[in-house]
Amino acid sequence: MSSHELTSLRETHKDHTRTRILDAAIDEMREGKPDALTIAKVAERAKVTERTIYRHFQTREDLLNAVWPRMQARVGSSGFPQTADELIATPLRLFPRFDEEEGLIRASISSETGREVRLSSNAQRQAAMLACVADALPEMDNAAKRRRAAIVQLIDSAYAWSVLRDFWGLDGAEAGRTASEAIAILLGRRSPDDQRDIVHGEEK
Repeated sequence: MSSHELTSLRETHKDHTRTRILDAAIDEMREGKPDALTIAKVAERAKVTERTIYRHFQTREDLLNAVWPRMQARVGSSGFPQTADELIATPLRLFPRFDEEEGLIRASISSETGREVRLSSNAQRQAAMLACVADALPEMDNAAKRRRAAIVQLIDSAYAWSVLRDFWGLDGAEAGRTASEAIAILLGRRSPDDQRDIVHGEEK
């Protein structure tokens, strides 16, 4: 085996181990235990040593920071939206996937670890929401943009999905449609349903 092939094999093994660790952290969180996620618990679930985890993630915080993108990949998210149209479309795509990953999504909004994971990406999420509001409402003053960004973030979230599902009996598809329509109104845009009506000559 050549040195290049050996290096490639090592990198593949390293990536596989890293993914296994992240999936173990997510599965640990999914169980919704009240106590915080620990490196020891993740190591036990992933069937690796704590030392192995620390080779991939220097601190517990580094591990939690890496968990969020992995969670997003599981529900088919490619990252935070950056334009108004992307934001309006997001719940239409993601809320049905939340139904498929119900245990994980509920754990992410109710457990201590889930809160930590969400907060680890909060700065990026806020920046994305502000960018979407600025895209739709560029003339709005900064304080008003911040208020608008805060409420659209709430609507485009697992928290909104859970309320629409638990209190209104909406499945992911209908919950996503509801959230999309609300965000469109807040951003002064037409919802995808409105746009389809126009295409079919049914503008009201």
